[in-house]
Amino acid sequence: MVLGEEVTSAGNMLLPRGTVINIGHIDGLRRREVTEIAVLAPSKLSAAEIQERREALHGKVAHLFRQAGTDATMQALLRAVLEYRLEKIE
Repeated sequence: MVLGEEVTSAGNMLLPRGTVINIGHIDGLRRREVTEIAVLAPSKLSAAEIQERREALHGKVAHLFRQAGTDATMQALLRAVLEYRLEKIE
């Protein structure tokens, strides 16, 4: 689940909008007696939209690692970052 709105308690922000909620967050909110949160409904992307996002992501990651050259460590990091970010698309 992804927060649709920030979570506040006593005027303090506990979690920002867009946070991916895990069990630790839920336990912490319970301890603070937060009883309601707003979450975003998952969207269904078309195959074309997924492909478009994948291509854009490849370009962004390639730009970030544009000076990596052929260094094996940097290439491994590039692949790891790309795989991690691609998981988030689908």
